[in-house]
Amino acid sequence: MENARVSSKGQMIIPRRVRQALGLGRGAELAVELLPGEGFVARPRKTDRAAQVRAIAGMLSHRGRKLPAAREQAAIAAIVLAEDERTKRKTRRHA
Repeated sequence: MENARVSSKGQMIIPRRVRQALGLGRGAELAVELLPGEGFVARPRKTDRAAQVRAIAGMLSHRGRKLPAAREQAAIAAIVLAEDERTKRKTRRHA
C-alpha cells in the first residue's frame, strides 16, 4: 500500500510507482467515486479515442472522393491506434 498527500490546492500527489504501474502521465484523468462513510476510490478514466477523432473530424477537409464506410472506419481506427501508441511512447519518455 502506498500513501498519497493532498496539496494546499486540494491536489492529490500520487506516488511515482503507482503512476507508472497504472500508466498515468501528465493530464491523465481519474474517475473518482465517493464511498459512503469510507472515503473514495480513484480509477484511471478510459479514454474514448473514437469520440476524440469524431470531435475533431469536422476540422478536416476532404478533397478526394468519399471512401466506402468500411474503409473509412478502418482508416479512422488505424489513426486512433497510431496516436495511442505515440501517446504511450511519449508518456514513457516523460515518466
